[in-house]
Amino acid sequence: MRLPLTGATIGRLPFAAETLTVVLLVQGATGSFADAGLVNACYSLGAAAGLPTQGRIVDRIGQTRVILVATAINALALIGLILLAEDGASMPAMCAVAVFAGFAIPPLGTSIRTLWSELVPDPELRQSAFALDAVTVEVAFIVGPLLAAVVIGIASPAAGVLMNVLLSVLGSTLFALSRASRSWRGQPHGLGLAGPLRSAGVLTLMGVGAGLGVAVGGVELGMTAVAADAGVRQLGGTLLAAQAVGSLIGGLAYGSRTWRTPGARRLGLLSLALLVSNIPLVFTPSLEATFPLALLSGFALAPTVSVLYVLLDSVAPTGTATEATGWVLTSFVGGASLGTGLAGAAVHASGPHAGLAVGLGGAILAAAVAWLWQSRIALAPPVDPSPSGEQPFARVHSK
Repeated sequence: MRLPLTGATIGRLPFAAETLTVVLLVQGATGSFADAGLVNACYSLGAAAGLPTQGRIVDRIGQTRVILVATAINALALIGLILLAEDGASMPAMCAVAVFAGFAIPPLGTSIRTLWSELVPDPELRQSAFALDAVTVEVAFIVGPLLAAVVIGIASPAAGVLMNVLLSVLGSTLFALSRASRSWRGQPHGLGLAGPLRSAGVLTLMGVGAGLGVAVGGVELGMTAVAADAGVRQLGGTLLAAQAVGSLIGGLAYGSRTWRTPGARRLGLLSLALLVSNIPLVFTPSLEATFPLALLSGFALAPTVSVLYVLLDSVAPTGTATEATGWVLTSFVGGASLGTGLAGAAVHASGPHAGLAVGLGGAILAAAVAWLWQSRIALAPPVDPSPSGEQPFARVHSK
């Protein structure tokens, strides 16, 4: 499992740094942050559409071919975006290429989470595996932007995008060519176009994911606004890193223990802890105080995400594991985009604390869904895809 984990960790670095590099590339070419934000939004929309689509294909034909083809398309599209920006191309052209690049982001996150389910059959050990996975995401969001900032400072935003392309190709290739990825095979299902969306449990976890996305997007913009309001915009990234460090610590602490509390109840408790830990951040009195409060606000993030994916493994219909993960990630990406947009409007109207309040609102949404619809994920079995009620291709999902 070390090779696919290494590949996924490397491949996630560019995803964490993509926003920074793309925004600065387009802003440098057009002189407008509004244009840069629009191109980045198109990239995110492409990713939101591509994650479940690629997931469905992976479930049908396996991981390796999909990852390698997506990696090649994503790399070519990003190189095309560099050429368009350097050539002063029109906004419609850059937006179209950005959508294409986003749609073809290699599905490493969805694929490795599916591998955990196959390679770690013991439910208790799988909890630790998902916690480790969440920790690697936080590592990517600490290291990726820092690497990009160094490359941009030494060379240019275009060089930063190229660095992301190279890391993506390296990480995706290592992952796709690993024995675990090459041997993984999906299973047929008869759920039709709706696929995993027929499962009430999957829909509930998508609701939690959307709330978490709003929380992350709102807090990220709000903390950036706090730094800008203090006259040190460049420290915004440091505040985000502080939250990521808190999440990393929380993920390591969570994954190092064995938990007996039922998963659905644990999700409710952790989402409530996330809500409570974000309250002080909304009332931060100064930039200096924001750093420890950002660290605090991250502690429950990785544990909440890890138990969410443990539960997804139990409620996703047989044969739809990767697509179901893609839908949850799509709900998170959509929530983050919504949270960023709402927080931007709130900051413009009332100041940085209003943006942080939007993030708190997202945490409230996640906790509310986790508690109110707990029964949908507590005992709900995966949707039976076969008309007879039998599962000839059965892969039993551990509760």
